Amino acid sequence: MPDNDAPPTLRGFLAALEAKDPASIWRVGERVSLDHDVSAVVMEMERSGRDPVLWFEDVAGFPFPVVTNVFGARNRFALGLGVPPEQLIREWGAKGRERIKPVCRERGPVHDVVRIGPEVDLASLPIMQHFACDAGRYITNAIVVAKDPDTGVRNASFHRMLVKGRNRLGTSLHSRRDLWNYAGRAEERGEDIPVAIVIGAHPVFTFGGLWKGPISTDEYEVIGGMMGRPLEIAAGRTIPVEAPVHAEIVLEGRILAGTREPEGPFAEFTGYASKRSTEHVIEVSAIMHRRDALYQDIIPGISDEHTSLLAVPQEARLLAALHDHYPNVTDVAYPKSGTCRLHAYIAVRRPAPGLARLLAATAFGDDLSLKLVVVVDDDVDVHNDSDVLWAMATRMQADNDVDILRNGMGAILDPSNRDGLTAKMLIDATRPHGDFPERHTLDPAALERARALIRSHFG
Repeated sequence: MPDNDAPPTLRGFLAALEAKDPASIWRVGERVSLDHDVSAVVMEMERSGRDPVLWFEDVAGFPFPVVTNVFGARNRFALGLGVPPEQLIREWGAKGRERIKPVCRERGPVHDVVRIGPEVDLASLPIMQHFACDAGRYITNAIVVAKDPDTGVRNASFHRMLVKGRNRLGTSLHSRRDLWNYAGRAEERGEDIPVAIVIGAHPVFTFGGLWKGPISTDEYEVIGGMMGRPLEIAAGRTIPVEAPVHAEIVLEGRILAGTREPEGPFAEFTGYASKRSTEHVIEVSAIMHRRDALYQDIIPGISDEHTSLLAVPQEARLLAALHDHYPNVTDVAYPKSGTCRLHAYIAVRRPAPGLARLLAATAFGDDLSLKLVVVVDDDVDVHNDSDVLWAMATRMQADNDVDILRNGMGAILDPSNRDGLTAKMLIDATRPHGDFPERHTLDPAALERARALIRSHFG
């Protein structure tokens, strides 16, 4: 984080990004439809190899600009965290271990406009339908803050939210995760779960919503640690849950105990319309926002932004887990070709015989969603699918270097899973030991001269 007194905000981050690289934010002044248009623009940009933040100034006449694709490029993760891009994964893991308690304020910019009870109307926000398969209009950037019903520890997590009425949302809680656990324990007592839903905040708040760790950890302290300063929060107006005062928009409400309603299908990270849902329902009791609020959206489906938000924290987590036992691991990647969730690549320096299998086993134990782990030498770029496939083609023999674990726990959103079970495949694509040829390389000085020549001629 920059060392200054300005509070960390989404708008502050975007201003810093635009000052650093004006071409990284594209402002669209033409009016676009509430449904489908924003997704179509982002996905078409991806197909042409471009990844700017898109700032739509007029979405169907709503007073709120819509900002999306904030996380469409990894260098913006690094800028948000305040670290060099090449150190992103290691620094993410290190900062995620820091803890700073939040500080309470009476109010903040998010309280410029407060609507409670009968004044609540979700139709006042530019909540969009993103893909034709979606059941309706979804909040895709909903970071849900709730308290453990027994300990009061705060948890922040992402959940999709379908608009079902003026003050009613349908959602699917991630089973096996903390909020699902909270809701289950509260429901056994016939109690609702109060929640604050944050839409639009500094990237580090988003990163806190992606953090995974012990259920006993207060994630507002994690966010403060990642920011390097206390998160400023204020008491809820209608619920006993605090929310960040510098957010753009905050909804307050309750997950209703014993209530289930159809929710979905929804375009998920797998590239498919997912009908799987826990079918929970949220009754919204308040809408709060800045007077000039930005509505931050995340294009769902297999977009670069959605999948990158899955990949970066998982890479940091896996690298840290592997380094605990195997310090010669040099890099990890969750490739988009594996939906940034189901496949992982691991690079290791001078692996001893049999080490590749141990690394893959550790990865499967750390992340139940993984179906394929490929282990390569450190001369292979794990962020380049072609390089990994080259290593598989030239260093692997399937009869010796492939192992399959049957009927392991897997990702429920994987459409090929069998009642939550999946096969796990590991591939050792490291160099065979013994007399094996060297990879051809270029002289580093010649490469630098070539780059300078290319820059001078082509920019």
